[in-house]
Amino acid sequence: MNRLIQRALVLATAALLSACGVNDDDAPRTAPTGFAVSAGDGSVLVTWDMEPGLTYWIFSAAAPAITRENYGQFAAARITQPATSPQLIAGLANGTTYSFVINASRGGSPGGPATASIAVVPRLAGGVWTAGTPLAADLNAIGFGVGRYLAVGAGGALFTRGGGVLDTAWTAGTSGTSASLNGLVTAGLMVAVGDAGTILTSSDAVTWTARASGTGERLNAVAFGLLAYVAVGDNGTIVRSTDALTWNTVASGTANALHGVALLGGTLVAVGANGTVLSSADGGSTWTAAVSGTSATLRAAALGAGRYVIVGDGGTILTGTDLAAWSAAASPTLRDLRRVVFGSQFVAVGAGGTALTSVDGLAWIAASTGTTADLRGLARGVALDYLAVGSGGANLVSR
Repeated sequence: MNRLIQRALVLATAALLSACGVNDDDAPRTAPTGFAVSAGDGSVLVTWDMEPGLTYWIFSAAAPAITRENYGQFAAARITQPATSPQLIAGLANGTTYSFVINASRGGSPGGPATASIAVVPRLAGGVWTAGTPLAADLNAIGFGVGRYLAVGAGGALFTRGGGVLDTAWTAGTSGTSASLNGLVTAGLMVAVGDAGTILTSSDAVTWTARASGTGERLNAVAFGLLAYVAVGDNGTIVRSTDALTWNTVASGTANALHGVALLGGTLVAVGANGTVLSSADGGSTWTAAVSGTSATLRAAALGAGRYVIVGDGGTILTGTDLAAWSAAASPTLRDLRRVVFGSQFVAVGAGGTALTSVDGLAWIAASTGTTADLRGLARGVALDYLAVGSGGANLVSR
């Protein structure tokens, strides 16, 4: 559909909604109340006070201000209908000003009065963080599965919260273990790993079953990729499973502690003490060591913007365009970095409330989190946000 036809359609829709509204007894007589728009990463969150029996229409366009009647004259004009508060509108360009108005109809009536226009500018998440109420345990990992977020930590602590954009309340769950849970993956079956070779699995984030890992070593991280679950831990320990139920020990070729594992493209990558970097292209059955060029303890790895990134202790950041050659990037911190993920940009978190962002993996900027807690878990959220957890039950969100 070309732009002229699209514009004609949105103008016709606006005209239909406004036609004869003042003469129709069924049309709402006032604009929706409580209307607010908050900027996110390539998105906005629209909220308002909903009333029973009304259908809501959100009009938007890339402009400093719009009305219901003229929004179709601007670029990126759209109608979101039927809309429900809170309404997430995605697919927006970061750095561009968008304006929004909302009105309502009743039972197919013409549209009622619209609100005043609100303008916001979407921007990359990761730079601004909001803290939630601290939870009653140190937390080490966070993930999303079966429609909810899951955080695990010390003493077998387990918490869940809803996956909605306005959900903020966490609920304590029961893991059935007192071992510290250090890593989590939520692909297929949810798998949590921890001290003394602990492995737990769940299909619903409520009931957890212990699995024999075949090791007594502490397991620090777990990932799913290439049709296999892989957990890594102390003394070079790697255990592998194709179903998350039966686990077998795999030779890693190192005695160094392994702290992180992730699927990067089509390769599993494990990182650890003394600059250890291992890769596997066969689902974790065999591993190949790479020269990292550092003796620092490495904690986590990510892939994005055509570049691999590994983070670790002392603010270490390694980058490369393949898994064989690594170089150090300038880091704005000397604090230990524990996790890194890529969403719309790289985000890394670590000790003392540290958070860093980078669009290319080369140039990094420090962000303020408002906490001094050690941040140990990090995930990309379903609402194009980032969520971090850490010591003292710290839990933060960046939209």
